[in-house]
Amino acid sequence: MTEEEVESGAGEEEIPVVPVESNPFWKKNAEKLVGESISAVEDTAKQFVVVTGLLQGIYFHAIAFSDIKEAEGYSVLIYLAPLVLWLLSLIFAVIVLFRKKYEININSTSNSKKVFEEMVKIKYRYIRISGFFLILSFVALAVAFLHYLGKL
Repeated sequence: MTEEEVESGAGEEEIPVVPVESNPFWKKNAEKLVGESISAVEDTAKQFVVVTGLLQGIYFHAIAFSDIKEAEGYSVLIYLAPLVLWLLSLIFAVIVLFRKKYEININSTSNSKKVFEEMVKIKYRYIRISGFFLILSFVALAVAFLHYLGKL
């Protein structure tokens, strides 16, 4: 390489420049997705709270008025598993709704972005855990139902 090539940067790969697309629809769509991400996760958490509360109430009354009360041994665990899993799902869904104090510098866009991404990440993690327990509770409910019918 000659001295001129070194100074001009010749010989190095140039990073391709992607021009900014001017499509206002997709820009507004992206802004809407980002702006509503926290409220969407919180709305999902509220729905999980309602669903788990209803399921727990119905299941509890079904057990209270059945002959399951005389269950012994591992049968008790089988019948309690859906309730415990619904309770865990409820706990994590409620955690999503808790407000947390965040230190934020309003004049710093990078700090604002960092705090926002942290909030979304934490809430999304808790709602996924809640959903996992909710799905697992349906498996436990199926096992309890099959056990009640004498199929297990």
